[in-house]
Amino acid sequence: MTARVAIPLFGAFALLALYETAQAIYAPLAVATDEDWAAAAGAVRTAHQPRDLIVFAPSWADQVGRRHLGDLCTPEMAGRADDARYERVWELSIRGADAPEASGRILAASQHGRVRVRLYEKAPAVEIGYDFTARLEEARVTQVPTDGHGDETPCFIDGAGFRCTSTRVERRTLEVDYSPRRGILTPVDGALTTRIEFPAVTLGSTLVGWTALHDYFSRKNSDGPVDFALFIDGQQVHSVHHENSDGWRKFTVPVTQPGGPHAIRFEIRAPSAAWRTFGFHVEARR
Repeated sequence: MTARVAIPLFGAFALLALYETAQAIYAPLAVATDEDWAAAAGAVRTAHQPRDLIVFAPSWADQVGRRHLGDLCTPEMAGRADDARYERVWELSIRGADAPEASGRILAASQHGRVRVRLYEKAPAVEIGYDFTARLEEARVTQVPTDGHGDETPCFIDGAGFRCTSTRVERRTLEVDYSPRRGILTPVDGALTTRIEFPAVTLGSTLVGWTALHDYFSRKNSDGPVDFALFIDGQQVHSVHHENSDGWRKFTVPVTQPGGPHAIRFEIRAPSAAWRTFGFHVEARR
């Protein structure tokens, strides 16, 4: 190697070594301490209101943040479908990160060591008239052969869920794209269609829902679609052909006859049932 090549190469290695040394010294100084998080959590607690959403940025800081505010970050909040039902957003952030839910007018801001706290005022929160996941116990769950040859059979109450032919319908925190999502877990049961009917629902202006395939291994081991249908008073008003790549898929159905009571039914089936651990969440919004 000639001196003309060696000297610049040596200089590059020296600069890299200096950079790595600086990073090793700086990195521990950039980490938020437990005291920083505790002070930030205290700021949230002093002004927290019941319809406030709490988020952490970047997303991987969520587990650290919930260590200090876990009593306020309920499972329903952590597994929320979206942020529409919340009036304000508390954002606890490190390293200058921003949470996607943190938008609107800033009402308050403070710095606690390495943790930044901001309180945002959102657009007016939507009113949830009926949360089908929360009220699963009010449903009647049955199954019928998908090919139409056979009788409808009931699924029996089993704790907080329903025991069907070879599966269980239950309220769960689903794993969708590595994020928690609260919903009704309805694994496809062989060649059967599972029906979940709520007999007396008062409706608002829309039905808003999400469909998903729960669990990484289910998405890894199979890629067949799941068919989901929504009925109002026996009339099909919406259907979804859900595939692995669809993630947490949202739909909105306008309601032509608000009020009630109305019978709302969901049907779930698939051409191939193996590894099709389907889940969904639906709300009647005013």
